[in-house]
Parts: sequence; C-alpha cells; structure tokens
Amino acid sequence: MHALALKASEPANEDMPTAVSAERAVREISERFGKLGVEITDISGRIGDVTRQLEGQTDGLHRIVTAVEQVSRANRSIQQAAEGAQTTASVVRNGLERVTGAVKLGLNAAQSDIEALSLGAQSISEALSQAVVDAHKVRASSDAIQAIAREIQLLSINAGVEAARSGAAGRGFAVIAAAVKHLAEQTREATVLSARQLDALVKSVDLLATRSDENASTARRASEESQSISQQLGELDSFGRSVVGLIGDIDAISNPTRESAIAFAKVGEDLKVLVDGVDQSSENLERAAQRSDALVAISEGILGAIAASGVRTAQSELIATAMETAATIGAMFEQALDRGELTLPDLYDEAYQPIAGSDPVQYMTRFVGLCDRMLPPIQEALLASNRRIVFCAAIDRNGFLPTHNRKYAQPQGSDPVWNNANCRNRRIFNDRTGLAAARNRKPFLLQTYRRDMGGGQFLVMEDLSAPIMVRGRHWGGFRFGLSV
Repeated sequence: MHALALKASEPANEDMPTAVSAERAVREISERFGKLGVEITDISGRIGDVTRQLEGQTDGLHRIVTAVEQVSRANRSIQQAAEGAQTTASVVRNGLERVTGAVKLGLNAAQSDIEALSLGAQSISEALSQAVVDAHKVRASSDAIQAIAREIQLLSINAGVEAARSGAAGRGFAVIAAAVKHLAEQTREATVLSARQLDALVKSVDLLATRSDENASTARRASEESQSISQQLGELDSFGRSVVGLIGDIDAISNPTRESAIAFAKVGEDLKVLVDGVDQSSENLERAAQRSDALVAISEGILGAIAASGVRTAQSELIATAMETAATIGAMFEQALDRGELTLPDLYDEAYQPIAGSDPVQYMTRFVGLCDRMLPPIQEALLASNRRIVFCAAIDRNGFLPTHNRKYAQPQGSDPVWNNANCRNRRIFNDRTGLAAARNRKPFLLQTYRRDMGGGQFLVMEDLSAPIMVRGRHWGGFRFGLSV
C-alpha cells in the first residue's frame, strides 16, 4: 500500500529526482568549496610568508636607516671637528706668521747691534791694549828720567864738594851746583809724583783692558747665541710651514667627509622612502592576509554548514569518526579518574614543564603518562584506516599534544629541522588552526590550513576536529589532519 500510495502521489514522484539532483549539486558545491578553501588557504599562507619576509626586511631596513643616520651623525661630527681644527690651525698659522715676523725683525736688529757691539768692544780692547803698552813705555821713560835726576843730584853733591874745596874761586861754581841740586831735587820729586800717577794709570788701564776683554768675550758669545736663535727661528718658520701643510691635509680630509655626509644624508632619505614603501606594502599584505583568513573562515563555515545539513559529502564519514573517537577518549579519561589512576587536577594540568635540550621545545605534564598508555592503540588504528588521514591526535584546550602517532613521535636528534617534522609529540601547537581545534565546543570543526613541515616546507591540509568532554567539562579536542 505504501508503494501504491507513493506511486499515486504524482508530486512525490516529481520531487524525487529533484531531491537527488539537489543533493548531488550540494556535494559538488561542497567539493568546489573545499578546493576553493585549499587554494585560499595556500594563498593566505604565502601572503603570510611574504608578510613575514617583508617584516624581516623592514626590520633590516630600519636597522640600516639607523646605521646610516649614525654614520651620518659621525660624519657631521668629523666634519665639524675637521673644520674646527682647520680654523684653529689657521689661527695658529696666522699667529705664527705674525710672531715669527716680529721676532725675526727684532732678532735681526739685535743681531746687527750685537755684532756692532762686538766689533766696537774688540776695537776698544785693541786700543786699550795699545794704551797699556804706551803707558808702560811712559813709565819706562819716567824711570829713566828719575835715574838721570839721581845722577844729576850726585853731580850736584860732587860739585858742591869741589866748590867748597876751591874756596872763593869756586863760589860761582857753587851757586851753579846749588841750582843744579835744586833742579835735581825738583826733577826727582816731579818724577816720583809722575811715576805714582803712571802706576795708578797703568793699573786703571790694565783693569779696563781686562774688563774690555770680558765684554768682548760676552759680545762674541751673544753673537754666537744670536746665530743659534736665528737657527731656532728658522725651525719655527719650518714649523709654521708644517702647520700650513696640516691645514691642507685637514682640507683633504674635510672635503671628502663633507661629500660623504651629503651622500649619506641622501641615502638616508632614499632609505626612509623605501622603508615607508615597505611598511605600506606590509600593511597592505597584512590586510590582504586578514581578508584571506576571512575568506577561509567563510569557506570553512559553508563546508561545516553543508556537512551539518545531513547531505553526505567526502567528509561525512570522517566527521562521524572524529565525533565518535572524541566521545570514546572522554569516556576513557572518566574511567581512569574513577579507577584513581590520576586526579581531575592532574588531567587538567597546565603547568607545562620544558624538556631540557629539546629543539623545538617539548613539554611534560601530569597527564602525559596516561595519554601514552591509552591513546596509541586508537590513534594508530585510525591512521591506518584511511589514506586521507595524515595524522590524528588528541590535544588539550591550549593546543598541547601529549601523544602523537608513532611516525611523528621519534626521539629528537641534533637537527631542529628534522625534529620539527618527525618529533611533534609533547609540543604546543597554538597557531590559529591548532587553538581553534583545541577550544572548539561545537560537534565538529572543519578547517583548512598549511602545516609547517620544517625547513620552509608547508603542506596544505584539512583539519577536522571534535571536542573531548570529561564529566561535562571541556578537556580539548581530537584532531584529524587530512590530505586534500
């Protein structure tokens, strides 16, 4: 009867092909949205890569701008110092020229005077020496006169004796003898006085001659010293020429430094323009990345709505599997709590302890041991059940993944790039996709993302997750990584 009724219902017969066509169309739309989401995700990731590269380049350009500004300031300081040194050297040069000229004139005049004084002193010394000789000759003449006076005095005495013997006949001769004696006495007295004066004169002339010799020696030394001063003055003049050369050297330094400062200032301006352009590009890329993320979210929302509508899609079976697995893990955690294997605070432990020497960093919590015992059988079986499943693992609400599939839970080695791809257990994945899966409380969440495989390698994947609840409290989520 049911078949007949259905057959008799004409509208029902007409709606059946329409419903099938609609479901097929929805599945096709779902597949296309899935592909669109993959492409948008890849584009968004690449935009993010370019944005990060631009950010790094922008940081480098900012450092270059800062360095150029520092060098420019240093060049300006050097230029100012060179100009200051040049000004100072010019002042020193002018001062040296004035001082050298004045000293040279004064020394030349003094040297001429000293030479004239030396010549005059030598002439006086020679004249005094001749005067000493003449004085000694006069003294010798005085001594001769004094000797003659003594002879005359003896003759006068003898004449007096002879006059006395002659009596009256010798009186006239006696008078002459007396006059000669008187003359002899006056001559002797004058000669003695003259000798005394000549002795005093000779002594004075000798002393004057000695002092004149000393003055002549002093004048000769002064002349020699003036020649030494003239030599030193020549050295001072040479120093002045060195200062002039130094000014030229400073010019040679200052001019390129000035040109360098101008060039660096121009480079700084160009770099600032470039940095502004890069900053603008970074902002544009950031906005593009945000728009791409928004498109990804829209695409994910549409796929989620289609999957939740009851229309069977490529993800329908996996969505059901994810939800069932999340419920199973939650029940297993509750049973472990009932058996006393750990406490509720242990299961919700957020004190992530870094494992020493791990790179990338791995962590330990109080529930890792429980997960290592309970989760591998479930996760390994699911990993082998479907070729689309790249990985499957439980994560807590902060994105911490305690126990991964065995192929991604290798012991770490010395290569961080290899570790990143093969040692993904005990790590925190708090990226946008990871945190969304960890904190989602809807029945399921379907996302598209780029998985970082290390070494700059990325893999575009779909992420399917369902929340894990323990005693009505959100613990985390169960994630599927699906190839597209």
